[in-house]
Amino acid sequence: MTALMEIDTLLAQFDDNKSWDKQFKLIIELGNKLPLFPENEKTPARQVQGCESLAWLIIEKIHTENGEVQHLRMYSDSRIVRGLMMILLIIYQDKSGLEIQDIDVESIFSSLGLLNQLSPSRTNGFYAIANKIKGENNV
Repeated sequence: MTALMEIDTLLAQFDDNKSWDKQFKLIIELGNKLPLFPENEKTPARQVQGCESLAWLIIEKIHTENGEVQHLRMYSDSRIVRGLMMILLIIYQDKSGLEIQDIDVESIFSSLGLLNQLSPSRTNGFYAIANKIKGENNV
């Protein structure tokens, strides 16, 4: 997987593209960068409940010099959900459990300007994935 952009870069991109059409395009472009997810890993146990679309999430604990971090792999059958997943990867990828607990994802999501643009079911799906990540990282 190529290096992820920084959250500040993501926020700047959304700030530079305030219209919903441009933001929607950014979300789709982000989704196109989400790594492929092998079919054999799309199991019911990995499926995220609360998403309108089919969505899968794998959280792997990786040991590094600096301690344990969470490596995330996820995928959806929906282009927009894949884009939202890529946003979550940018926010959470390779962070420690403590770092994940300290992240205010709702504030970031609000700063992106998406709260008023996405349908309630898409927003609920986004939070379902974020909550599953946080839930797996209770410390």
